[in-house]
Amino acid sequence: MSNNTTLPSKSATDICLTDRQMSLSVNSAEGVLIGTIIPVLVLFGISGNILNLTVLLAPNLRTRSNQLLACLAVADIVSLIVILPHSMAHYEMFETALWFRKFYGKYKFQIIGISNWSIATATWLVFVICLERLIIIKYPLSVRKQAKFFTPRNVVSIIVVTTFILTSYNHVSHACAEKLFCNGTQYHVACIEINSERWFRNEPNPNSELMKSLVRYAPQVNAIFVVLIPVILVIIFNVMLILTLRQRQKLFEPSKTIRGDSQYGSQAKTEHKVTITVTAIVTCFTITQSPSAFVTFLSFYIQKDWFTLSAICTILVVLGKALNFVLFCLSSASFRQRLMMQTKQGILRKSTRYTSVAAHL
Repeated sequence: MSNNTTLPSKSATDICLTDRQMSLSVNSAEGVLIGTIIPVLVLFGISGNILNLTVLLAPNLRTRSNQLLACLAVADIVSLIVILPHSMAHYEMFETALWFRKFYGKYKFQIIGISNWSIATATWLVFVICLERLIIIKYPLSVRKQAKFFTPRNVVSIIVVTTFILTSYNHVSHACAEKLFCNGTQYHVACIEINSERWFRNEPNPNSELMKSLVRYAPQVNAIFVVLIPVILVIIFNVMLILTLRQRQKLFEPSKTIRGDSQYGSQAKTEHKVTITVTAIVTCFTITQSPSAFVTFLSFYIQKDWFTLSAICTILVVLGKALNFVLFCLSSASFRQRLMMQTKQGILRKSTRYTSVAAHL
């Protein structure tokens, strides 16, 4: 966790900071983009992904692909939840609230760490989902041979553990000093990187060289293995999946029939429909996540003001996670039918329960 220390000073407690000094927004553009647009997308995205889970985790629909898609929905929900404090920080009612400033000041980098972890998990899950679909379509027999070890539980566990290790540096990357101003009514936190040459009160940096090297190089390793490589792989395999899908589309034309028994033909059509849904999700991911990936990677090597562009990329990332429910509904008739059936059953159960309670009154 980031180190939080208090810097006592009797004279400083009487000083009142200006609104600009107390602002948690880098600039006005970031305040509008993150503070206004993100909350709407987050609420829609969380609701949509919860609905996705209700369908994907239905007892008779727990296929390998649906389990991976359900894990992706969970990762997206976590990502959307942990981005809310960043959005709340741009509202005056939270920005000036002492309790929120203390919470956000102390745990900001832990929140960033969890956010990066969940996004990294989702990114590699998208790659695995895309790869799994491509293998099923092109080499259906090989899936049965590899199914024993490469189960969703094993694959997801490996991804979650590996991405946690790669993103865990966020929890120790900064040291923060907290101080109360204006007679204890204003709470302010200043944070610096662990590997910074300057330290609080111009004291020598107390951290070890190992810790400094970790914080210095870990973000670059993270950018390569968590951001750049998986996004490039997703783009490549998604193009391959789209090309394969176009070739197989001819097999399902009304004038043609699939060779083999009717059971194989029916299964092939089902796999084809699932692949269409996966392709839509992966394509949306590629469009919404790629800009953020390349901006993140370039920011390590090009020193400039990336705040506004990063805010726009953040909106694209959140938009991509919020659109998954829409993509499921648009690309899968079975998903729509299952969702409508579950909704009707839920309404019927509530109606029956209400009628039963009313009858006993």
